[in-house]
Amino acid sequence: MSRFPRLFVPHSLQLGGEIILEDAERHRLVRTLRLHRGDSVQVFNGTDGEWLAVIREPGPPLRLEILQGLAKGGDPGLAVTLVLGLTKSGSIEVAVQKAVEVGAVTLIPLLTRYGVSRPDERQTDNKLRRLQRIAVEAAQQCGRCTPPLIHAPVEWKDLAALLPDSPRLLFWEEERNHSVGLMGVPDPGDAVTLLVGPEGGLTMDEVQYAREALGFVCVTLGPRILRAETAAIVAVAACQMLWGDMG
Repeated sequence: MSRFPRLFVPHSLQLGGEIILEDAERHRLVRTLRLHRGDSVQVFNGTDGEWLAVIREPGPPLRLEILQGLAKGGDPGLAVTLVLGLTKSGSIEVAVQKAVEVGAVTLIPLLTRYGVSRPDERQTDNKLRRLQRIAVEAAQQCGRCTPPLIHAPVEWKDLAALLPDSPRLLFWEEERNHSVGLMGVPDPGDAVTLLVGPEGGLTMDEVQYAREALGFVCVTLGPRILRAETAAIVAVAACQMLWGDMG
């Protein structure tokens, strides 16, 4: 845990700069955390590193002054892209929150046959904003300086354009007795892409498409069948343990 509260701010950060906060951000610092004039917070924006700032005026609005730069730390050493079959709202929110904490840098919700149906445009926008907010809050909590990228839900046909050029692993429970475990996978280097299906699993056609059209290799997390959100979290954590900075 950080010594001071951490806050993501959509502002340019530089020595001596001022940050003005209102509404939810101010409420968190003043009402929830009960900070006062002279108290310190750590701020980051995803591009300018992390800075120590002090509350000059609790407001409203609240005014922060940036005092010094801090050593950058907390961002994962292994860039994990997580493709997750779109699940129920509560499940995917848990998956996003915990996957960010253990080191996912990009998350792509995928529309699958046995997953939830495509929401309308308004619902999609609202859910995407909520997932982005959850990801930012998770980054604040775990000490990351760069919040992850959260994509809007995509169809299989649109997935290829979003995938980085890195080794691709598909966790599929139907092949748990035939696929290799992660210990048998070659070191992917500095990036890896993971695919986990929804609660209902993936169809044979979807698995075949992932293998043949997208280049995924089936691997297993062991003999137990995990919930979709659990499998996603375990998969990211296991990869960070084997090849990232959790080992």
